[in-house]
Amino acid sequence: MSQKTLFTALLFTAAVLTSNAHLMFRISGGGLEKTSYILGTIHVLSGDLLDSIPAFLEAENQCQQLFVESDVTDQQDRQERRAAGQQLMTLPDGKTIADVLGEERMAILQERLKETCHVNLADSASQTILHYQPFCFTYMLNMMVQMEVYKKYPAMRNGNMMDVACMKRAKARGWKVGNLDQVFTSEELEEIKEKITPIDEQVDTLMAFLNNFDERRQNILNKFEGMHNMGNYWSAGDYESFERLVLPDNEASPAFFAERNKKWMPIIIEAAKEMPTLFVFGAGHLAGPEGVVRMLRDAGYTVEQLKP
Repeated sequence: MSQKTLFTALLFTAAVLTSNAHLMFRISGGGLEKTSYILGTIHVLSGDLLDSIPAFLEAENQCQQLFVESDVTDQQDRQERRAAGQQLMTLPDGKTIADVLGEERMAILQERLKETCHVNLADSASQTILHYQPFCFTYMLNMMVQMEVYKKYPAMRNGNMMDVACMKRAKARGWKVGNLDQVFTSEELEEIKEKITPIDEQVDTLMAFLNNFDERRQNILNKFEGMHNMGNYWSAGDYESFERLVLPDNEASPAFFAERNKKWMPIIIEAAKEMPTLFVFGAGHLAGPEGVVRMLRDAGYTVEQLKP
């Protein structure tokens, strides 16, 4: 996943949190008896914003169930997904990251993790992550840089993220909450493992990040500072401009966007046929020829944006 994708969720100032703009769509036609809705979100945007979006309140009053990327409020579902994720992250044959990196490179990683993430790999509590593949450590360091952004925007840290707020509101209404992302089967996990970047390439990426950490960190922060347009388009409900901006990133990450969208389509269509449904997922999944909006239209449904 590119740095732009990682930072899509972190683009908003406190001013955005008081706006009533949005990316919401109505799904009708195609033989549907009743209307369903889509809310494209920025995942960490505050759930407090929902009550200021008239189209969301309209959808909430008309729908009877909710589908999200993954129901993070369901403890059993979280445990199953965590177990599947552990299989994908773990090195083969019981190896550790020290076996892969060797003594000299391992020392560099240990020092950086201790300084940046406050993680001591010599601590017994850290034994599990010793078996993680190199890409996990690169991701961990990226995430720590992202956390610096939260310090600038404390309004984003209120613990009431929009997607989670939608789930809680739906359950309070007695709705069913379904998942668009299904837990991988053992066979699917094996197929995914075969597509993961080879270990030696992961090591090269990790060491490049470690050896040039200050420069990489500053580059990430600079990219974030220059990406407010995406947040502005979202807050204005300007879907066309938003789509043009995120499309190159979607095309660069087909497994994260296009392939997932294709797997979601049968679930979305079946749920909409069953009853009026509110679909809530990252706004990036709306965009492009393999985005949910275009694929629904190609399948014969009418998909209209509800403008602020």
